[in-house]
Amino acid sequence: MKFDVILACGGSGSRCNLGYNKLALDIGGITVLEKTLSIFIHPDISKIIISYNEKDYDWIKSLDLPENAILCAGGATRAQSVANALELAKDSDFVIIHDGARPFLPRKSLLEGMSDAIKYGSSVLYVPSTDSLRIVDGETSKPIDRALVVRIQTPQIFKTQEIKKAYDLAGKNSAFTDDASLYEEYIRKSAHLTLGDDRNVKITTEQDCDNAIGGDAHIGNGWDTHRLDFGRDLILGGIKIPHDKGLVAHSDGDVLIHAIMDALLSSMHERDIGVLFPDTDDKYKDISSVKLLEEVLKLVKAKGLAVKSISAVIMAQKPKLSQYIPSIQQNLADIIGIDENRVSLSATTTERLGMVGREEGISVSSVAVLNKRLQTV
Repeated sequence: MKFDVILACGGSGSRCNLGYNKLALDIGGITVLEKTLSIFIHPDISKIIISYNEKDYDWIKSLDLPENAILCAGGATRAQSVANALELAKDSDFVIIHDGARPFLPRKSLLEGMSDAIKYGSSVLYVPSTDSLRIVDGETSKPIDRALVVRIQTPQIFKTQEIKKAYDLAGKNSAFTDDASLYEEYIRKSAHLTLGDDRNVKITTEQDCDNAIGGDAHIGNGWDTHRLDFGRDLILGGIKIPHDKGLVAHSDGDVLIHAIMDALLSSMHERDIGVLFPDTDDKYKDISSVKLLEEVLKLVKAKGLAVKSISAVIMAQKPKLSQYIPSIQQNLADIIGIDENRVSLSATTTERLGMVGREEGISVSSVAVLNKRLQTV
């Protein structure tokens, strides 16, 4: 059996607030559209018809498109865009209609949809509703049984001649937003439902864009140790901790922030803080490590990245730090600009073993996770 694919790409993506089409969003080094296209590289697929918004023609044309990709000007509505593309679907047995903004369709779901289409004459992916549902009527509402409701996805697959006939009968001015509804209205057949996958999300909002780029993670490790001595303040995470000793360093000795900075720099494939802020430079003498962290965060932003989460283990025999952990976490979250629940700290002793156990110093191990920053224009 031969299949043609129609990718509905005619929207503007205005709800994403990007200033450009969400299909051009970089997710892990490729655009959303390129990621979606890669799903449909299959020997039974003859053509991939990209129904585009005319404003996007130049950048779509500049992509390294598959050899079987064809560009087709879209229309004012999704239905018009699909209708235009159907005119190019001439020799296939089935047409697969998919949203260009669904780049995470699992291969298994596509293959099951194609198999069901051959078996039943059509296939529409769905997922069950996991939320409780209510019908709202003005200021009143009433519950409905969620077992009777499913969420419809794409791809939606139909016999080529049947879906073309349905669109011909509907006309290009059709307001249908769902191919299966149009198919059932004009062909008078029930579309077969095929169980889909929750990962097959459509990128629609700014939060969806954040989630999409979140898969491109940069992970780094950091470690630092400073010795304890009298006559110094003990600063951890920018917070002064009551103790008879403090950490000795060229700066204020905040060993926790130092380890976090090294983790951030490691995740960006940059050199460590000893290279960026050398202890031979007097301008860093007794400087607050918070100021150094702010410089590292500027570098994070300059590289188009954002801090996703921070985790660190503080190894200290004394003082006991558990009561200070919440305030340190909150302070670091405020400095970094992330939610407090994305900063995870713990404190432990070394059972009086080694340098830490002899109360000669404090060590910290840290991990940082960065993601691509959502770029807008």
